[in-house]
Order: sequence, then C-alpha cells, then structure tokens
Amino acid sequence: MDKIYEKSFDLNEWFIIISLVVLIFLIWITPKVFSLLEGLSYFIYGISIGMFYDHTISIPPWDYYDVNDSSAYQAIDFLSYIMYGPYSYFFIYFYKKLRIRGIMNLAYVLVWTSFSLLMEWVTLKIGIFHFDKGYKMYWSFPIYLSVQTIQILFHHHIKKSRGY
Repeated sequence: MDKIYEKSFDLNEWFIIISLVVLIFLIWITPKVFSLLEGLSYFIYGISIGMFYDHTISIPPWDYYDVNDSSAYQAIDFLSYIMYGPYSYFFIYFYKKLRIRGIMNLAYVLVWTSFSLLMEWVTLKIGIFHFDKGYKMYWSFPIYLSVQTIQILFHHHIKKSRGY
C-alpha cells in the first residue's frame, strides 16, 4: 500500500521547482568552460546517478526511504531527479575553474560531500526525502565520495580523449 505524507503542493515541490529554475539560470549565465556535449554529459551524469541510487535503495527489496509526498512515483519525483543535474554540472565546473590537482582532489571531494550531506539534510527537513523506513543519512557519505570521485575520473577521461 502506498504511503501518503502530504496531499498539498507545498515547500518540497516549490524547493524543487525554484532550485531547478535558479540553477539552470546560473548554468545559462556562467561563462562556458565546456562544449555543449561535455556540459550536457556532466548534467546527465547527475540525473542518472540520482535516479540510479533512488531507484536502487528506495524501492523493494530494500525500500529504505520515500521521495516527496507519496511512496508512489509522481511527476514531481522526475523533476527532483533533474535537480541533481545542475549540482553535478557545477561540481565539475568549479573543479575545472579552480584547477584542482593532487591532494586537493581529496579536499575538494570532501567539501562537496559535506555540501551534499547538508543538502540532503535540508531536503529531509522540507519533506523531499522521508527516511522512515530505516535509511540513515550517514550511509550517504560513501555514496557521495564514490560518485564524486567517479565523476572526476569521468572528467579526466573526457579531457584525455579530447586531447586536453
């Protein structure tokens, strides 16, 4: 049976919509450092990773948490997955702009992992995530570390294949 958390259009939906609009606008106005295809690949990486993990650990057989107002999949859930795209884009955007190298890679990933945990906590408080089925937020720490490290490796692979 589907569990209903809320029946109204409120803070969690507005957060998703406003975040998407603001972050996509920021992508639009920031100086371009990637080709369209490369920037799109970083954007899609975030969406696909978010969907992968949410559709792996938030559905049976594990079913550790729910997303948004209902345990059933809703249209706003799709928008919440798109919301991961700009964060993923900016993760590599700042990585490139700051010219992160060497041991600073670890510091950079730890800062972004901390930011990701903060954002997860915010979304938990406003009702985007519902961890009432046993999920613990600290389980996200190794997920963020690995996903962000893999994205940096992906970025370097793209650079290498393009001859940068």
